[in-house]
Amino acid sequence: MRTIIALIILAVFVSCSKNNDDEPQNQYSINRGVEISLKNSNGEDLLDPNNPNGYKAEEIKLYYLINGEKQEVFDPNMDNPRNFLIYNHDSEYRIGISLNDTDSDTRPITYVEWNEIETDTLQAAFFKTENTIQVIKTWFNGELKWDGSNGQDNFFTIVK
Repeated sequence: MRTIIALIILAVFVSCSKNNDDEPQNQYSINRGVEISLKNSNGEDLLDPNNPNGYKAEEIKLYYLINGEKQEVFDPNMDNPRNFLIYNHDSEYRIGISLNDTDSDTRPITYVEWNEIETDTLQAAFFKTENTIQVIKTWFNGELKWDGSNGQDNFFTIVK
């Protein structure tokens, strides 16, 4: 009986861990996304799946430019294998895109191929530390569309 009690007490002490609040914790902050709304000149939502003239999610592809090579983004093990998601937000559809954050360029390029004919370019500047990746500016086809210093979400509307 003493052996069993000793083993239980030993198991309790071994399973306990020291939590020292003075030691830094490994916490990460990753925000490398942008949200875009697409409209035509009549204000129609081009991301609405019910719009016959809109863009179809199954046709959209992302490419990252890495070390001068254009690489298609596709990971079948991810929830969003092409690194984008189209969703409804306050009566409009938006596309959320995970931007290229490679260290090989100061403003890494993400190509958005909407269909076989249309492709646009996104670029972003990032703030990076050992545990942080944060978009601080976003360009669309070379035009600055969002600057994080304004305190607003990384979102803008494009008229096509």
